[in-house]
Amino acid sequence: MTSGRLAEVRAGVRRRLARYRRMALRWRYGHVPFSMRRIFGSPRAEAIPVVMCLWNRPERFPDVLAELSAQEDVPGIRLLLWNNRPEHDPAYLAAIDAVPAGALASVELRSSRVNLGGIGRFFVIRRLRGERHTGPVVMLDDDQSIGPRFISDLVGRHRPRSISGVWAFRQRGGYWAREEVEDRGEASYVGTGGCVVDPAIVDVPGYFRHLPDRFAFIEDQWMSFLAREHGWRLTKADLEVDWVMQERNQFQAMLELKEEFFRYLYNQRPDLEPR
Repeated sequence: MTSGRLAEVRAGVRRRLARYRRMALRWRYGHVPFSMRRIFGSPRAEAIPVVMCLWNRPERFPDVLAELSAQEDVPGIRLLLWNNRPEHDPAYLAAIDAVPAGALASVELRSSRVNLGGIGRFFVIRRLRGERHTGPVVMLDDDQSIGPRFISDLVGRHRPRSISGVWAFRQRGGYWAREEVEDRGEASYVGTGGCVVDPAIVDVPGYFRHLPDRFAFIEDQWMSFLAREHGWRLTKADLEVDWVMQERNQFQAMLELKEEFFRYLYNQRPDLEPR
């Protein structure tokens, strides 16, 4: 075997091992209880859970905390963080130490040694379900800048068995073949960033086990498809939000993969394909 071929074989083995490890961790986090580090405050039953997945914008985090601290007309915010890049933990911890509490009732953190992508936010939601939480859960991205009434207004859109978010579209036969949706209008896809969701979504059979590893980082399509498959309502929440630091957005590397995943999903359920 040539040295080039040997290197190729070794690389293939490493990829398969990484894939197996991701799949095993997804199953474990999706089904086995895990702890989160309490950084600040104490979780309150009435506080609104805000779940955020972290990866590569640690310098943005102080602004995120300030915006959440400034939220109005909320019974407190319980911020739950899933960090896919543990080397940034010190920056996050330092920011939490410096933020004025305000609306923030508590902050909890889980660091993952393996980058499991945005599905991490659903592990956190599954943990909330283990605490018997049945109320709304807000998901926010660290590249979204929000005003002081954003959380209150978004939670006001919550209904059981529903998902409502700022990044919502009607798709017409393809992931990118989409059209704008009016406020409160029916959507076929809702992005995870800036949405309010019934946490029962993670009770859907196979939510963690059946997500193919090839599409493991496209958790928004997975959520939207399974919700529609089980008769949930998806709607647009036309609320003001600004997107920042878009140069670090990972979606550019997944343009074709998103379309492939759309076809993979709706080839299984052509009766659900948006028209």
